[in-house]
Amino acid sequence: MTAWLKYRENIPVNHKRVYRLMRENGLTVKQKRYQAKRVSNRPKPRPDRPGQWWGIDMTKFLVEGVGWVYLVVVLDWYTRKLVGYHLDLRSKTEDWLQALDQAVNLQFTDGVREHNLHLMSDNGCQPTSVAFMKACRTLQIKQVFTSYNNPKGNANTERVIRTLKEECIWIAEWHSLDQVQQDIAKCIEEYNTLYPHSMLNYLSPVEFENQYNLNSTQKAA
Repeated sequence: MTAWLKYRENIPVNHKRVYRLMRENGLTVKQKRYQAKRVSNRPKPRPDRPGQWWGIDMTKFLVEGVGWVYLVVVLDWYTRKLVGYHLDLRSKTEDWLQALDQAVNLQFTDGVREHNLHLMSDNGCQPTSVAFMKACRTLQIKQVFTSYNNPKGNANTERVIRTLKEECIWIAEWHSLDQVQQDIAKCIEEYNTLYPHSMLNYLSPVEFENQYNLNSTQKAA
């Protein structure tokens, strides 16, 4: 809330004041933190440029009168940008491939094969399927899978899914798939262009990506 007021509304406000006002108006909740008991023996990859490490994952949520709806997202770990997604009433390999295809087509207009892209996922049936793995090999995308002793292996992607749930999904009352599709598209667009991300010096993912591209162009010149 403080970040939004400061970096989107240009209101110079202290986080302590924001917290006090929210507390006085009953707008705070007690937060429980769960610590993973397993300790990873493998450090999490740290990309140093866009298009180097992506994560792909899926979540589902129940819509009244519709049933379970499945959302697959692809996240660029460096820019925290949602580069692709797919929404449907199922979660099959084809749906995961559609999310990945969208990301590749939008982010690599000159082709993905020469960019040494890594894709992190869990060991679910979709990313380990013959069709998905074959598509990755064809595109020369290097698949990496989380392991049992690495609970934070795809944490960046899981965290952005939680953000989508908190900011869009859990507060909505949908009654048709069309409503869901429209609102999810709008939510992802707003996240990419407006969400002030603490890991990006409170820039949005698109602002951070544009800044990186501008700096790279200036260095090349």
